[in-house]
Amino acid sequence: MVEVKYDIGIVGAGVAGLSTALHACSKIDGTIIIFEKGKIGDPRKTSPFTFPDVVERYDLEDSVLQRYSRFTYRSPTGISASFEYDEPVFVTLDYEKACRIILDRIKKDGNVSVLENVEVRSFEFNKGFLRKKNLILSLSDSQNIAVDVLVDASGKSFFAARKMGLKLPPLYSHPYGELLVGCEVADPSEMCIFAGKKYGNGGGWFYPIDEKTARFGFATVTRTPDFPMALVKQNFVNAREEFYPYNHLLKNARTVRSEKGTIPLGPLRKFVYPSIMIVGDVGGQATPWYCEGIRPALESGELCAETLCEAYQKKNYSTKILKKYQEKWDARNRNIYSKSTKIGFWSWFRTQEEWDSAVKETTLLTPAQMLRKVRYNKT
Repeated sequence: MVEVKYDIGIVGAGVAGLSTALHACSKIDGTIIIFEKGKIGDPRKTSPFTFPDVVERYDLEDSVLQRYSRFTYRSPTGISASFEYDEPVFVTLDYEKACRIILDRIKKDGNVSVLENVEVRSFEFNKGFLRKKNLILSLSDSQNIAVDVLVDASGKSFFAARKMGLKLPPLYSHPYGELLVGCEVADPSEMCIFAGKKYGNGGGWFYPIDEKTARFGFATVTRTPDFPMALVKQNFVNAREEFYPYNHLLKNARTVRSEKGTIPLGPLRKFVYPSIMIVGDVGGQATPWYCEGIRPALESGELCAETLCEAYQKKNYSTKILKKYQEKWDARNRNIYSKSTKIGFWSWFRTQEEWDSAVKETTLLTPAQMLRKVRYNKT
């Protein structure tokens, strides 16, 4: 039995789902419901970084933990390339605070219901409810809810994709890191990215927050979404003990919390199906070169919302209308994502010697070229 009807349902209250809701509710008066099976803004999300103009554009400055005007790309074998900038070019965020900032705006601007600790178990089509074709969602709290369109922003859970039997992204980054206090940070304005393979072929990161606090971690990239986190954590432990100079900087540090997850890499072929739209990590929309997820999630959520608003205003949720989101995303991203994913099948599985060669090549870049490489994977 259907208990209530909404115009838009969103599965997942991470940045992608919240961005979609925010940009939709600020332009339409339709009803929106967001489902989050856990806690909104899980602080265990691994070390989100992005760019100053992104936090300015989406008004997330209050979630910034540190701004970086120095960038270093370093191999565990000692080879490195460093770049100086006149002003900050990278930032790291408090993920929980960023989500709460967006959520507060949603609650202020729109007709949105938010259900935490509620999981959408399944969905099915129903042509009889209010004489319209709806999706009926079955929830973990035994409710049944109807929606005109479902936005899947469920991340690595692949909610709709698994239910529909879609082909999943080809690669997965499995990061493990820790937020540490009691560090000895020489330069809090220096962001460091590491080149695998010794402690994980997905590379790693060192993001200082202040002179005593930093995030440090490594990742392993595989062709499967399932990989033992214990192995990724052991790589992290080994790096903390052996990787100079961080083994000295972190010698007396204390762990505040662990940060881990799985990041799908490589975009799905399609993001739009009848009454269903896919956005964020679940669609493989994190950049398949530096695994940046915040900017793609914010931007894709905005693109998705633009199409949802058009569909709502026309009272037409046909696949023809919803596919405009796919067309916009493809025009902006498909070419570079597809090329980078193909290259990724080789680059993530390089030998350490090949990684070192890549770092040496990086020393030939100008600071502006390095910035473009991180952001767009091109110089």
